[in-house]
Amino acid sequence: MNQKYKFIILWMFPLFTSLVLQGLSFGWNRVVLGNALENFFTLLILLSILLLLTAKIRRIIQYLFYVLWTLSCLIETIYYYIFKANLSASSIYILLETNLAESKEFFEFYFNPSILIMVIGYLIFIILFFANGIALNIDVSNFKRKLLPFFTLILSVVFLLKTGYIQYNFAFLTLRSIKEYIIEYKEIDSFNIDKSIVDIKGFSFNDNLEKATFVLILGESTTRSRLSLYGYSRNTTPYLKSIQSNLKVYDDVISPNAFTIGSLRKVLTLNGLSDMNDFSIIQLMNQAGFKTFWISNQRPIGEYESLVTKIASASDVYQIKNTALDGSITPHDEVLIPLFEKALDDDAPLKFVVLHPLGTHMKYSDRYPESFQKFKGESPSNFKNVRAQQLSNDYDNAILYYDHFIEQIHKKLQVLEEPSYMIYFSDHGEEVFTDIDFAGHMDDNPTKSMYEIPFFLWTNSKFKNSKPLTSNLKSPYSVQYFMHSFSDLNKIKFEGFDSTKSIFSEDFRPHKRIIANDIDYDLYFENTSQNN
Repeated sequence: MNQKYKFIILWMFPLFTSLVLQGLSFGWNRVVLGNALENFFTLLILLSILLLLTAKIRRIIQYLFYVLWTLSCLIETIYYYIFKANLSASSIYILLETNLAESKEFFEFYFNPSILIMVIGYLIFIILFFANGIALNIDVSNFKRKLLPFFTLILSVVFLLKTGYIQYNFAFLTLRSIKEYIIEYKEIDSFNIDKSIVDIKGFSFNDNLEKATFVLILGESTTRSRLSLYGYSRNTTPYLKSIQSNLKVYDDVISPNAFTIGSLRKVLTLNGLSDMNDFSIIQLMNQAGFKTFWISNQRPIGEYESLVTKIASASDVYQIKNTALDGSITPHDEVLIPLFEKALDDDAPLKFVVLHPLGTHMKYSDRYPESFQKFKGESPSNFKNVRAQQLSNDYDNAILYYDHFIEQIHKKLQVLEEPSYMIYFSDHGEEVFTDIDFAGHMDDNPTKSMYEIPFFLWTNSKFKNSKPLTSNLKSPYSVQYFMHSFSDLNKIKFEGFDSTKSIFSEDFRPHKRIIANDIDYDLYFENTSQNN
């Protein structure tokens, strides 16, 4: 075979293989076809650059280009295969916020023989390319012959930019995301979100409490439809069901994003860190004179701080119990109980404790001890394949254990004599083979289960007497407005407080619920259900 054709065929292998695999796994739609066009013009750009180089440099650089080209096609294809969506900037942003232990869990959770075959196949392409050692031997030494690759390069770049197909390009998305990530974290540093006290304009604390203990439990990846408290067919929350009459259980609450950082940025601060006067719930309670505790089973990224760790570090006491080495199995959430007991025993008269357990995060089977492996066999999942059944059972068992964890927290609060409350909600939901044949969460392919979260409040009699609450149990609500509800619950006011956004207020009015930054949740899923 002519060496030129052999060279071109080797370069085209990854492109056509990706097109076929993405089409088979994701469907032959405009996204897959758009990505194929992007890949084709990216290939033209790479080959044009090679042709503009001298023959000697070209022979070396072609190997680097081919490896990067093949690996980018592989990564895109695996992403399409797993998530049934195109790779996005938010996906890479999440990756940058992920520690090595979570990365290992992600790999174990999604890895299967099909992905292994893909990896081997693309590696074979690279081996074949290196084994053949073919160079692109086209003579473009004179000016006229350089015009064709030069204009091909320019036109390909213009095409990708003008059509918007560049949004599918892995290299472009990665570089843009890293740039935005660095800029954003420089901005976050300027907000002083990790400082204990900041200037909260118009702050007032309208209470004469002498002693109080308030607790917020931040859940992780828990969708409300899998709690028997919300009517699920399996008894996954026996304790919460047993105390249901003493809880305010809110039926229609969602999270603003389907990933932790995106959600908690909006939930734990007033304006999602969109202006310099923003502040967090920790800083709010510090200003009110509470001793604040943040007790976490979520391991930080490493040498870098995430947004959540910066918010947490403003606490008077910040403790991370999860010290597992990268790659180790993380401890179960009950390791937080001794630290919680220590916080309760603290001499401070006013205490606010945030518990941040792992909950039902990703590798569900690692979230509970063997003694909680109650649910086996056929699950109520809408999908009956082996993976769907296994992960559904694991998820239900994780929720059962989570119920046990909350039970231990609640029972320790019940014996307190001072005004106390326990409020719980999850950072986001989780798709577990309910709406689609998939387990996980992502903004790029939203389902209701990824946003629907449990939200409930327990108060003791002394707190009830000091703070009457309006129920609004059936009202649609997004925890994007949680700062207003939280402030209202604690009788705190500040400049910008809006009682119509407090689910606990008689002034409450439903506000537009935005998910994934720009989607109207209620309109989107109303239209989706009509189309189905």
